[in-house]
Formats: sequence, C-alpha cells, structure tokens
Amino acid sequence: MPRREVYEQRDNEIEEEFAHHNLERDMKDAYEASTRTGTGEHVRRLRAENRAILWTILVLVGGLCLALFVF
Repeated sequence: MPRREVYEQRDNEIEEEFAHHNLERDMKDAYEASTRTGTGEHVRRLRAENRAILWTILVLVGGLCLALFVF
C-alpha cells in the first residue's frame, strides 16, 4: 500500500500543473487586453483629460510666476 506522502506529492504536482496552466491563460488574456486598441470614445476622453491636466499645470505655473514677479 503506497504511503500517504506519495499521494500528497502527486496532489501537489497536479496543483502546480493547474496553477501553471492558469498563469499562462491569465498572461495571454492580459497581453491581449494590453494590445487592444481603445474605442474612439475612449481615446477622445483620454485626450480631453490630458488637455485638462496640461491647462491646469500651465495655469498653476503661470500663477506661481506671476506671484513671484509681483512680490
């Protein structure tokens, strides 16, 4: 009769195989998601956010320069 350790070792090997398979699947899904191009609406929203951030930075820097120039 095989010892209990043999069964436990076999179970661990099976769990490792499942984990490896799931990891490969997850990595494949992540790669596909990262290379997918955005929709037109998504791209427009990102560009609008970038413009808003740029204007905010410009206003803050301009205000700081004005404050330093005045005082």
